[in-house]
Amino acid sequence: MSGQPPRWYPSTNFHSSQKGGRSLVEAELEASVAWLIGLRWLAGIGVLIVTWSVNAIFKFRISPFPLYLIGAVILLYNIIFYFTEQRFKQTSISVKGYIGLAQWQVGLDWLAMVLLFHYSGGIESPAILFFIFHIIIASIFFKPRTAYGFTIAAILLVWGTVWLEFWGILPHRPIVGFIQEPLYKNIWYVLATLFFFGATGLISAFLATSINQRLRQREEEVMELTESLQRATDRLQALNDGARTISSTLDLTQVLNRLVKNTAEAIQVDACSIRMVDATGQILEEMAAYGLSQVYLNKGPLELEKNPLAREVLSGKVVNIPDTTQTNLLQYPSEAAEEGISSMLSAPLIGKNGPMGILRAYSRETDRFSDDDGTFLSAIAAQGSIAIENALAYQAIETLDATKSQFVRMVTHELRSPVSVMRSLLRTITAGYAGGLNDQQSDILNRAQKRVDALQGLIDDLLDLAAGKVELKSHGEAEAINLEDVIVQVMERFEVIAKEKEITFEWYNQSPGVLISTKATKEGLDRIFNNLVSNAIKYTLPKGKVIVSLERIGDEAYTIIEDTGIGISMEAQSQLFQEFYRAPNAKEIEREGTGLGLAIVKDIVTHIGGRISVKSKLGKGSQFTVILPVLKE
Repeated sequence: MSGQPPRWYPSTNFHSSQKGGRSLVEAELEASVAWLIGLRWLAGIGVLIVTWSVNAIFKFRISPFPLYLIGAVILLYNIIFYFTEQRFKQTSISVKGYIGLAQWQVGLDWLAMVLLFHYSGGIESPAILFFIFHIIIASIFFKPRTAYGFTIAAILLVWGTVWLEFWGILPHRPIVGFIQEPLYKNIWYVLATLFFFGATGLISAFLATSINQRLRQREEEVMELTESLQRATDRLQALNDGARTISSTLDLTQVLNRLVKNTAEAIQVDACSIRMVDATGQILEEMAAYGLSQVYLNKGPLELEKNPLAREVLSGKVVNIPDTTQTNLLQYPSEAAEEGISSMLSAPLIGKNGPMGILRAYSRETDRFSDDDGTFLSAIAAQGSIAIENALAYQAIETLDATKSQFVRMVTHELRSPVSVMRSLLRTITAGYAGGLNDQQSDILNRAQKRVDALQGLIDDLLDLAAGKVELKSHGEAEAINLEDVIVQVMERFEVIAKEKEITFEWYNQSPGVLISTKATKEGLDRIFNNLVSNAIKYTLPKGKVIVSLERIGDEAYTIIEDTGIGISMEAQSQLFQEFYRAPNAKEIEREGTGLGLAIVKDIVTHIGGRISVKSKLGKGSQFTVILPVLKE
């Protein structure tokens, strides 16, 4: 193998960058051990080749057997290291196992180097330079303390070998013909060489460890930045996902429950809760909770007067309590201890009109929350406040709409009785039961009767509209209704009127023999098709055409009411289903009208779970399509 050795850092605790299920530290360490093993194959083979070359090519005399043996032993223990490293890969050994394997490799290499140094001439051997190379490797691979330990060991081994040969304790093994004079007995050469070897080794270790430490520091900073960036990315994604989830509904209860659950998961804490300020402004009511026991939730009311933590948070601050046992801000400290809550993080829910409540995260760990957590919770609270305000606004609109509908029902119901009496009296007079009328009196009374009849129609429409918004919310009266039966009955009702206007009036069932039924009330379906067919005939000129068709497509029933009438402008189509709206050209044909018919139709269709659409061209006609869900057989 070639190239620069990979670095690994046994002292670091960074494990968040994963690849293939292994941490960055483990991956670097594994690569370093494999690099050493690959380099050692070259070293072992190199010893064998150089030994042969010295004797066969350069004709120097040297004892080849010990050097061949050293080369063979290097290859032998490298085989053991290779299979050990392969087993480590398969068993996912810990970092300590890889550190131990690396230290064994360097230690045995040191002994092999000393033997090679001794058998190739001792202090006269050019192999002494390879110690510097190993010192640099150790300095790159290990912590400074370990690197200096190996450096000093190398110096002591070389010094010990040289002095043992100098004193004759070890036999000197020269390379005959390489150096003419026996330098190993030259005290000044020995002292100078050992001094410079030791100094060079220590300086090499110092330089290598210093550079390596700076590289480690920079890479650890990069790791921390990467981790911070990943955490920020994850939180941004969680914030985005939470916003989509919370905003997917306008039901206040669902918004609050989703907010606490998403917050707990995003910050990775044990529990989360939301408390809202009540109407008095003195009590914080529990609105939603996640991960908290019912016993803790029932601990008692949170009174602002007795709760300094709540007051501080509602003033607009994010408050972090690292240890609940060391604070006097809690109203119920003993209950928090029983629940196992060790730290809290609270952020205010601020609306357009001021503080609405508190979003709070709980943890069983002390000092769990950081400043970043506070900023993140504050962002979630700001986002949640918008969702809560939207839900509250929708709730208020629903309440107002229901109140309006109830008021309309009450007023129109009170009007119905006197108007009915007026109609009855006018009919009695115009029929001549109260005496004869001259032409002028009869004309005035007939016009009054038409106005009262129009008023009666308005009252009936208002009652139907109110019923659609109040009573139709109950599903109790709904049943399986055959759509064909309802449409046929409506068609029969308008046959005479169509003939009088010489209108071609046609009905088609595009799915003959197929039962097409939906869950609704018979009155509601009759109201839908009666209104649409009535409008089609009313606004179609004589000798025109009105066609009604029914077809089942998938799990839906398509009813199309098509006419060749006056049509509807594009501007009017966008407002057609609004309450009290009438198209301008419709007013020209029929002055009287409430503008509630199509609003009632859409309300009933929506309630059933269907939808209605219109296509029209001014002066050409209109096509209304009612799509309703079909009950499965």
